[in-house]
Amino acid sequence: MSTTHVGKIGRLPKCIRDMLGQHIEDGEPGKEIVKWLNGLSGVQRVLQEQFDGRPITEQNLSEWKQTGHPEWLRREEARLLVTRLTEQSDDLEEATDGHEISDRFASVLAAELARLAMTLLEKETDPEKRWQRLCAVHRELSQLRRDDHRALRMVIKRARWNREVEREEEEEDQRVQKANKSRLIDMVFAPMHNQTVAEAFGGSEYGKKMAEMLHRIKFDLPFEDLLGMSSPEKPGSDPVKTNPTESNLIQPNPTNFSNGHVPEPPQATAPAGGESNPVKPSQTESDPIRPDLTNLPNGHAPESS
Repeated sequence: MSTTHVGKIGRLPKCIRDMLGQHIEDGEPGKEIVKWLNGLSGVQRVLQEQFDGRPITEQNLSEWKQTGHPEWLRREEARLLVTRLTEQSDDLEEATDGHEISDRFASVLAAELARLAMTLLEKETDPEKRWQRLCAVHRELSQLRRDDHRALRMVIKRARWNREVEREEEEEDQRVQKANKSRLIDMVFAPMHNQTVAEAFGGSEYGKKMAEMLHRIKFDLPFEDLLGMSSPEKPGSDPVKTNPTESNLIQPNPTNFSNGHVPEPPQATAPAGGESNPVKPSQTESDPIRPDLTNLPNGHAPESS
């Protein structure tokens, strides 16, 4: 498990710590190593940002040798071990020409088993003992053949799996090619389609903008610049009046009344115990209703009692 070091050397970049480990392993004096560290631009930047520019001292290096350097050695040894194993594996694979080592070794064991079995059978003259040896050889041979058959089934399964992977990869390639071809065809016919969409939205600048936005969304193109533009008004839209008092008031039709005059609105009665408010001139502008004298017998209107 790696330990996080918070000292000056522990805060340095990994590449510098790796070079420091090599200097320590080479046995260089501490003064020379400290001088070399403080002269590096990467070290100076870390010291300036995190330690107010204070340089690395021999005490810092001594503490690193006791804590950080042993851990670096363990990681370096593990890395070298993995590197050596990888190189050996590559050499063995090259030597076996891509075949499994266990398969090669099984062939050697099978040949040796056959040779020893023949030697033992030749030396045995007693029929009963010879039968026992034959049974023992048969058991070993049966086990060897079962192992061979199991290995053969594994080879068949591996080949089948490889063919399945190749088939899936071919289908994926064909699907991608088909999708690209369909996308290119759509892009070729896009101008005609955009014109139709613009007409469907009423034409003008509004229709063109909507068609362009749908085109970019369909083909995964950036359309943020269209959102920032001022939205044009739809064609044929009339502005709504905000002041409803601008419309003319509805006037009554005098011909609907028998005397040809519009009746006066009723006057408000004064509240009990108080004086009534005088009628404003604007409320008495219309003429009072006069009776029709031709409908009376003497041609005179009766006096009020």
